[in-house]
Amino acid sequence: MKEKKIAREERNQEKLANGDWVMAEFYATWCPHCQRMKPVVEEFKKLMVGTLEVVEVDIDQEPALTDFYTVESTPTFILFRKGQQLWRQSGELPLERLEKAVKGFTDSIKKAHVYCAAWIQLF
Repeated sequence: MKEKKIAREERNQEKLANGDWVMAEFYATWCPHCQRMKPVVEEFKKLMVGTLEVVEVDIDQEPALTDFYTVESTPTFILFRKGQQLWRQSGELPLERLEKAVKGFTDSIKKAHVYCAAWIQLF
């Protein structure tokens, strides 16, 4: 059991530090707000397939990650790109807010790539 916990924590730490696009949800099984967010997070996962990975971190099972990211309330959502925190919000959120956070960053990255590609073609 302890080996599984260590493996899960190491896997999640690796994903948060190196994943291309990752949304972490820090939650607790005893938290009523987290329980109400469960269906929202499940729907969000389905909508984001191919765009980002959703990593769920149980604060009681993974205290080292919780402390490392200074998570003080649940649920807390953190959007990462290659280990960099881009956005963070705590509390119950509507699906639309989670989508908007991701699209705001991914759309700006896509625009930057298009601009750079066009600029490179000039030379």
